[in-house]
Amino acid sequence: MWRDAVLVAVGGAIGTAVRAGLTLGLGDDLGSALVPIINVVGAFAIGILFGWRARMPESLRAQRVQLFIGTGVLGGFTTYSALAVESADLALLWWGVATVIVGTAAAWGGVLLGRGGRAR
Repeated sequence: MWRDAVLVAVGGAIGTAVRAGLTLGLGDDLGSALVPIINVVGAFAIGILFGWRARMPESLRAQRVQLFIGTGVLGGFTTYSALAVESADLALLWWGVATVIVGTAAAWGGVLLGRGGRAR
């Protein structure tokens, strides 16, 4: 159990650092569009991971890969809490709603891609 928690924590630190780097590097150019872009890309990547896992036999190693990459790295990379704050600051509820809808569609597409184009 502790090993799993460490995997998630380390992965989360990596994902958060990548997001922070993108924010520092691209924040001025993309402005408030950066957070939704990060969230949609992250949702797509999580979808790919879960689709891929659906094709794999159950194993402790596969479960730990999912914890490290999915819950840790991609969980730290995406930031729906920042989206909520930006939506409130911009007084634009549609911004947050649209990002969740597009992110859900991206995750669905990622799952299909991860499954090799086959729906379940």
